[in-house]
Amino acid sequence: MKRFLKAGLMLVLGLALVAPSLTTTADASSKKVKVISTTKVAKKAYHGKKGYIYSSAKLTKKKYNMKKYKYTTWYRSKKAKIKKSGKKSSLTYIKAGKKKGWIYSKYLTAGKAPINKKKILKNDLTAYNRAMMSASPELQSNLQELSPNDYYAMGLLLNDYYYEKEDAAQDKGAILKTYKIFKGRFSKSQNKNLAAMAKDVSGFHFTKSNQEMSARKLATFGTALGKLIEDL
Repeated sequence: MKRFLKAGLMLVLGLALVAPSLTTTADASSKKVKVISTTKVAKKAYHGKKGYIYSSAKLTKKKYNMKKYKYTTWYRSKKAKIKKSGKKSSLTYIKAGKKKGWIYSKYLTAGKAPINKKKILKNDLTAYNRAMMSASPELQSNLQELSPNDYYAMGLLLNDYYYEKEDAAQDKGAILKTYKIFKGRFSKSQNKNLAAMAKDVSGFHFTKSNQEMSARKLATFGTALGKLIEDL
């Protein structure tokens, strides 16, 4: 009798150990992805805020998390139909530079990604302050006093500054460097006018004998540039 009980207990334990492994296999099998079809599509810009980008349409490996690339514009080139856990879904193959992969189509929005304004402002402030390092002590003093942290303040410094004739030659370089930072960001006519003034200032030879004219040219250019930067 004991022998039969022992044999029965061994059988129950054996089934208990086998059952989990069978369940795991079944679960893994149910998660397998079947690629039904893949087709090429016209190139089009997309962006997104969530969802994972996978290395293949079988969704075997996650490569990127879209929430980290919400300011990135991706371009599609292929679409795929898949079946996972009995449900059909659509995938899109996207690429941005060297980054590429498959993502669920529902996570994509047509069009280019929005601009990261905070990052652009931060970069502009850094470049602006660097450009002002070559300015005259007077202009640098005004910069430190105003301590710009937005476009309005950056523009105000150039717009309100009294361009001293003695400092014109030195301030010329700083203003032209500042122009290069914001070049092309305004309307077509404004860009054209600024380009003409920049060319005039750049080609004008600043000397002690023409200090007053140099200061007037620089003031006209700096003021015009400053007013436009204020409104960015």
